[in-house]
Amino acid sequence: MTLYIITAFIALCIGMAVSVYAFGTGGKRKRIFQDIYFSAEETDGVGVLYTKTGEYSAVLKIENPVQKYSADIDCYYEFTHLFTALAQTLGEGYAIHKQDIFVRKRFANETDGKREFLSASYFRYFGGRQYTDSLCYLTITQEAKKSRLFSFDNKKWRDFLVKIRKVHDQLRDSGVQARFLNKAEASEYVDRYFAMNFNDRTVSMTNFKADDETVSMGDKRCKVYSLVDVDCAALPSLIRPYTNIEVNNTEMPVDLVSVVDSIPNAETVVYNQIIFLPNQKRELSLLDKKKNRHASIPNPNNQMAVEDIKRVQEVIARESKQLVYSHFSMVVAVPADADLQKCTNHLENAFGRMGIHISKRAYNQLELFVGGFPGNCYSLSEEYDRFLTLGDAATCLMYKERIQHSEETPLKVYYTDRQGVPVAIDITGKEGKNKLTDNSNFFCLGPSGSGKSFHMEFRRAKRRQTVAKISVIIP
Repeated sequence: MTLYIITAFIALCIGMAVSVYAFGTGGKRKRIFQDIYFSAEETDGVGVLYTKTGEYSAVLKIENPVQKYSADIDCYYEFTHLFTALAQTLGEGYAIHKQDIFVRKRFANETDGKREFLSASYFRYFGGRQYTDSLCYLTITQEAKKSRLFSFDNKKWRDFLVKIRKVHDQLRDSGVQARFLNKAEASEYVDRYFAMNFNDRTVSMTNFKADDETVSMGDKRCKVYSLVDVDCAALPSLIRPYTNIEVNNTEMPVDLVSVVDSIPNAETVVYNQIIFLPNQKRELSLLDKKKNRHASIPNPNNQMAVEDIKRVQEVIARESKQLVYSHFSMVVAVPADADLQKCTNHLENAFGRMGIHISKRAYNQLELFVGGFPGNCYSLSEEYDRFLTLGDAATCLMYKERIQHSEETPLKVYYTDRQGVPVAIDITGKEGKNKLTDNSNFFCLGPSGSGKSFHMEFRRAKRRQTVAKISVIIP
């Protein structure tokens, strides 16, 4: 009998060892990256990401409509109106995930080996200079019903394909450059986010180590900063899509969250802006129940909550605003030996001046990082990582500016931008990919002997344009 018991115990141990070796321990955090995506496929040129929970997503690469340092207040408001219209177009059961990515790079000469001596010397002077480049991606995700045995619905799939095309058309009609990523580009985008590498041509993965403060990977560390703590929301009562900074004793409008593109010591910053679109009738009913619950216990805090809910209900009734659930977070990647406290201090001071106090209790670092994967936004906790607000307020917290990039044109004239790196500009306004005019006249001003005649004659022979020339004699 004893022999049978010993034999059964040994067999049980061997079976458990084989099971652990083949399938792992079953811990959720151990296989958190394996439980994200099912596959990536291409449908009519659109790369679609499928998650294992049944959601499918399409990714658009866009360019923010507001030129940085343009000081155009109307453009900031037009951005909020555009994304409010996109939310109304998509409707219930969709999520808008906007990712603005800022990467520290070193300027590299775009030489092809055929430049003249002066041109080569010009670019050699700027070689290696650091600057910040920016990318922007917009992911449209349709929520899947988790309670059903089969979550696929052909009607919802057709609705998804129609609505992502509508979003693309709305962006294009608003003057925003947008295009869908195909299967290969969408897969590469996911890999680059996983490796936090948007700079190198080749991307490699490494092991992860997550704790309550950071997520470490290879030779870099990442910290996720949640913008809003749902337990203690510290936001101003009134918000607008821009803020004013002082330049030479003059106020100039900039983006409300412009501080995210200039974080010290940061190699890569990913600003996640997620808007979940719920059923409006259900949310209004829950809001009304919450108001009655607060009103049943008369004290100052409950009275303030009742007044706030009444104001929100009045705005929704009068102006047909949308209630949305939002999530805003920043993934800041720094070298392994860098001091992350400098990044934390910079963000707390910068946002504190605007009346926004970022969360100090973002202890679920790994879950926040995984929730930032394109199409995986519905993995974020409904109780801990999302907060209810109006759609206009959520769009005000989005990043709206773009950094000047070189224009696609055969007629390139290089100027340095505000970061001190060369940028190619088409001074005619009509030769580049984006046509600004169908005709252009030139006015050349310079001292005698500076080459005005040669420059103008060369341009005249090339483009046959009307030119005015003025000589200025400098004593």
